[in-house]
Amino acid sequence: RQFGMVAICGGRATGQNQALARHSSTAHRRGHRKVSKGIRRVDLFLSTFENRIDKKGRLSVPAPFRAVLERRRDPLYLFKSLTEPCLEGCGPERIGQIVDAIDSMDSLSAEVATLQTMLSSAQEMKLDGEGRMMLSGDFIDFAKLDDMALFAGIGRSFQIWLPARYRERETAARSRARTDGLPSLRLGGAHLPPRDIEGRR
Repeated sequence: RQFGMVAICGGRATGQNQALARHSSTAHRRGHRKVSKGIRRVDLFLSTFENRIDKKGRLSVPAPFRAVLERRRDPLYLFKSLTEPCLEGCGPERIGQIVDAIDSMDSLSAEVATLQTMLSSAQEMKLDGEGRMMLSGDFIDFAKLDDMALFAGIGRSFQIWLPARYRERETAARSRARTDGLPSLRLGGAHLPPRDIEGRR
């Protein structure tokens, strides 16, 4: 079931995010597809979907998410989030960003240890003919999943949550936005203040 578009997620900068941000300019732009002269289509994971986990641990990947991977001809990777009680899914572009960041940093730094911890939990997921992947018991236990899972698209990657826990987080984020305002964004190199974000919705 589809529940609508996901709001932009803000958060405290972590060593992981800072490292990836520094190296994002060198990453492959595999998510961009030219569809006509002067126009580029960007394949993104968006919206939220809720699917059932069967007794064997099989979980159906939402059709729009599978379509993104198929257009890119990418495999799917899952790993344990370092900052949230959820799983994160992505293609090899994101994994490549992490590896590039590690290769360019001090191998003994805390940032490298953080990124290596994330990679060590990553698994390439195989989809069956019905678009289902098999979740390991370790993944299910980490995200505290039971018979349902919520997919939350967040752009170039997505998250898998226990539905009730995700909704609590979403409610808190919306409340925080009403109280503190929206974060400022940089779009195409231009700074976009929060009031302009509101005005363009």
